[in-house]
Amino acid sequence: MMLCLSVCGYGQVNQQRGYTNDTQMGVLLGQVSPNNSSPMSKTSFTASTFNGYRLTHALAAGLTVGLDSYKGNLILPISLGFRGDWLKNKKVTPYYSLDVGKGMTWLAKDTNLDYKKSGLHLNPALGLRFATHNGTAITWSVGYKRQILSSGQEFNEQEGVYYDYAYNRISIRMGISF
Repeated sequence: MMLCLSVCGYGQVNQQRGYTNDTQMGVLLGQVSPNNSSPMSKTSFTASTFNGYRLTHALAAGLTVGLDSYKGNLILPISLGFRGDWLKNKKVTPYYSLDVGKGMTWLAKDTNLDYKKSGLHLNPALGLRFATHNGTAITWSVGYKRQILSSGQEFNEQEGVYYDYAYNRISIRMGISF
């Protein structure tokens, strides 16, 4: 943290109109209660990259693509993303992010399932952006991530087992933006 604060004194957060990127990695924290048993804590990996156009210091819009791990399955969230800074031309500024889209199951590896269906992906977050030199910034954020998925195994035309998942997690991330 001290290294981050010492580097942050060199410039201001880039808030100029034009292309912007926000790439982050971190963890998803939550609890799982399989078959109505006692809750177990779960920690999994998350990463995302936002590429968009900054309209003002308070609003950038674009596309977010990520990679999340749930129960060993990799989900690829593809979302419409929004970013914005609350303060203008500061070395440290609070910011917000919001991603809304679908979590694709293309990388899910459970071969026992006959189908996997993607669903809603929602990820609002709040964080701090620490300016470094050359218009880049180090970011820290905390947010809420919701991912809906469905899957199933069909035994014949009239019988099968179907699963609906609603993952609700706290996201903690660190990254870089420019």
